[in-house]
Amino acid sequence: MSGLVAPGLSRRGLLGGMLLLAGRGSGAATRRIAALDWVSAQNLMALGVAPLAMPELDLYRHVVVEPGPGAATRELGLRAEPNFELLASLKPDLQVYTAEMAALLPKLGRISPTLRFDPYPPGGAPDLWLAGRDALLRLGSALGRAPAAEAYARACAEELDRWRERMRGYDGRPVYVATILDGRRMLVFGRGSLFQSVLDRYGVINAWDGPTSRFGHLTVSVDQLLRRPEARLLAVGNDTPQHLLRVLRTPVIASLPFSRAGRVSIVPNVLFYGGLPPARRFARLAAEALGRRDDGEGRP
Repeated sequence: MSGLVAPGLSRRGLLGGMLLLAGRGSGAATRRIAALDWVSAQNLMALGVAPLAMPELDLYRHVVVEPGPGAATRELGLRAEPNFELLASLKPDLQVYTAEMAALLPKLGRISPTLRFDPYPPGGAPDLWLAGRDALLRLGSALGRAPAAEAYARACAEELDRWRERMRGYDGRPVYVATILDGRRMLVFGRGSLFQSVLDRYGVINAWDGPTSRFGHLTVSVDQLLRRPEARLLAVGNDTPQHLLRVLRTPVIASLPFSRAGRVSIVPNVLFYGGLPPARRFARLAAEALGRRDDGEGRP
């Protein structure tokens, strides 16, 4: 799944990629590049390339948040069903997509050259922070934006060092990282998750050591979080903070050890996949939430 050119890429798409590599220096910033998905859009914007169009702009601004698309970026419709008529009318120089969009390649290839971006190597990666960084560097190289990619990666590393200092104030407890779905279920993140790659850099133990999916998460009933009674909960996502606080106070969740002790921290929405941009956002938010120099026992 990794790499910038999809298996079976059309001759037109291959020629388009070659033209990009032979393009005018850092001209990708002025090229008309459409992002077919949120992951491609995030990473293009990390390179300083404003997508010509991308899907579900309003939802992206709410769920993904950053990097934020500018006012000139056009709405492309649903992620699973982009508006091909609009896309063709925009006449993009290039369309960037991830592996999940591969089935649409025949239609996309009739519009303009395509370029595949995927921060997940085949079979997974032991370190998704590094995998995301390497994928961004490859994308930057392909688009003639190598200096911008290197600068972004360097800024992420420097920022991580600063947040690691903040984390010296952490009390050392293992942490459940989860999105609360309702009063009885959570989406918990563990091995193989983007969030895990950040926790590893902070030296924080993930309290969830059970099975996970491709993206390192699993939906579990909240009683499964009783296995580590000393743990803290880092709740990711607060679409409506008041609703989240009400859910935290429901009988089942309120009875859990971390709830009774007030060891619950809440951070805003973060996309749990997509490479370096969401990893950077999570690193900052997690350090701000967990690295406070106090006893950590305040009520949420």
